[in-house]
Amino acid sequence: MGKARSLADVLGVNPSFFTGLPGDPSIEDLAADRVWFRSLRKSSARQRKSAIGHGRNALLFFHWITDHFMLPDNDLPDCAEESISPKQCAAVLRDEWGYGENPLPSMLNLAEAHGIRAFSMPDVGREVDAFSFVFDGVPYIAVDTHKTPERIRFDIAHEVGHLLMHEAMFTEADRAVRDAEKEAHDFAANLLMPERRVEALLPHHASLQQILEAKRYFRVSAFAMAYRAHILGRLTDWEYRSVCSELSARGYRTGEPKGIPMETSQVFTFIAQSNHAKGISTSTIAEETGLSTKELHGLSFGNLIAVTGGNKSAKDSAGSTTRPQLTLHVNTRMNG
Repeated sequence: MGKARSLADVLGVNPSFFTGLPGDPSIEDLAADRVWFRSLRKSSARQRKSAIGHGRNALLFFHWITDHFMLPDNDLPDCAEESISPKQCAAVLRDEWGYGENPLPSMLNLAEAHGIRAFSMPDVGREVDAFSFVFDGVPYIAVDTHKTPERIRFDIAHEVGHLLMHEAMFTEADRAVRDAEKEAHDFAANLLMPERRVEALLPHHASLQQILEAKRYFRVSAFAMAYRAHILGRLTDWEYRSVCSELSARGYRTGEPKGIPMETSQVFTFIAQSNHAKGISTSTIAEETGLSTKELHGLSFGNLIAVTGGNKSAKDSAGSTTRPQLTLHVNTRMNG
């Protein structure tokens, strides 16, 4: 027990982490070649290994969650065929979600409502950005919350693109055939900023003010909006460079002045409130999952915090065999 405690202290987990239960997921099956990283070239192998470790911890955490709560099922469409372009895939998803060409609300809540298990990523280095994977048929997205809300929205959209288009591309040969990162980027741009709506909002030779108005409309970063306008022919090469220079001078390179509020997780907000009402502390979850309270805090968008009191077992507090069903309220239908 002494050795287990010492190792647990080094790894930042509880000793119970080393005594897995029969129903626990085989987290070692989450291999590096099954994970899509948002910034593969910028992140080091060590950072990616650390991120995958947090992904494995998220699997244990969500295993506990689904034992006690009913989360939405995965209903994402399949766009894995090479003949389906990122633009077409984004249109399919928008059609299924019922948004037409209207701006999307919270990307985090949309992902959660459609069965994606989204979790925040404890600090492993800003270069990692975000990543996604599918485990036992369930999609997961890790979110870097140290960015602006606008960039986080694009990251989530980018990872949704990987989940829809690249789930089966596991080998180096598969990944060499297609530029998966470019495809995911194009998907995210089309999902958040549909071509026809951008062209309706922005005239040719769009002004900086019009770019800023459009970026607020679509809830994206100013640079993402400027790049999209350039790609769609609303800005010439010279105009695009001029807009980017002016945006940098105004502070948009390092932030998003007068930006949108941070999107919040409905899943973890509900879980935290439910546990509080039942007297279940984060320490109890830590003991039952083997994860540290710090790790649970880091994975839950900061919703689960270590507090004294409330040490009731989740199993003891259930009161019945039924799990509370989590209904996520997102504006899922909008008319164009």
